[in-house]
Amino acid sequence: MGEKVRKVLKVLKDVNVDSIEPKVEFNSGVKYPIFDGTVISVEDVRESLLLLHEAGILKSEVVDNIAVCPHCLSHKLMIRTQCPSCGSPKLVRGRMIEHLACGHIDFEEKFKSGEVLFCPNCRKPLGQLGVDYRTFSSLYRCLNCMSVFSNPKIEYLCSSGHSFSENDLAVHSVMAFKVSPDKRSLIERMAFDVEDILKPLMDMGLSIKAPATLQGRSGIKHDFSFAIWYEYEDTPSIVGSIHLLDRALSATDVLALWAKANDVGVQHRVMITFSGVSEDGRRLAAAYNLKIIEGKDAQDAAEKVREHITELLKGMKPPAPKAPMPEAKKEEKKEPTVLTRFPWDTFYFAINLTRLI
Repeated sequence: MGEKVRKVLKVLKDVNVDSIEPKVEFNSGVKYPIFDGTVISVEDVRESLLLLHEAGILKSEVVDNIAVCPHCLSHKLMIRTQCPSCGSPKLVRGRMIEHLACGHIDFEEKFKSGEVLFCPNCRKPLGQLGVDYRTFSSLYRCLNCMSVFSNPKIEYLCSSGHSFSENDLAVHSVMAFKVSPDKRSLIERMAFDVEDILKPLMDMGLSIKAPATLQGRSGIKHDFSFAIWYEYEDTPSIVGSIHLLDRALSATDVLALWAKANDVGVQHRVMITFSGVSEDGRRLAAAYNLKIIEGKDAQDAAEKVREHITELLKGMKPPAPKAPMPEAKKEEKKEPTVLTRFPWDTFYFAINLTRLI
């Protein structure tokens, strides 16, 4: 789960609404007002809501549509009219008169001579409307080929400079979203913010990242729900994973976190679950010295996480700040670091096993 999705979930949890209604504006296109005042961009909100819909957490309904550029999806469009005969954009538009006797058509002002109407073509007076002449409230004249028409050729120009015809115009569906009633508890779990819970610990010289991606000694990058460093450490002191599924935490879940943390070289591993732990999972966690925190809800889990992390830190000695390297030694070649043997067979078995989850 990405950071922007978690931020959207946190807003949904805090405002506790049943529906998420859109609003169409020229500047932003489609926006969702319940996210106004947050640090989440309009684009990130739209993308996250669609991802949550695809995951079955939100239901969607088409409530409107807007025309967009087929090339860049910009909703900021201008309409340019062209002559259907010669393609020239040199058009004028206005009220016109047709003299029925000679068939001449021109703008109304061309027929006016004081208070009387005269045909500029045959110079005959126009008497009764519907007998001598008829009017058109709006017609176009091309100043290039002088043709007269009611329906010009339409071309669209977007804010990025793309031009396209009406047949190429793309239509974007405007969606409203509803929270599935049976997914509210899942939203609360998914919005669980470890970084916010542990913010007071940052005064102790800690760095907290949630989520975190770390590269192991194998060269593989691993995703964790959170990681905690002392400011002067290269490797985190603590990593953790949040189990969001409705099923109980299994031995395979425990093995997956152990394998990733072992590859990264982290000693303290924490798993947070809201749906219980299987007996095999509990035994394996105890054997691997992996802490499982079971929360009845987000608040209960937050209190337990804060308490456990605080206790862990009490037993850990903060590393000393790294002394700056003397100028004379900066150019010296460093000897390669000799790594202790890593249990690769066990690690790759665990990694492959996680792909079957």
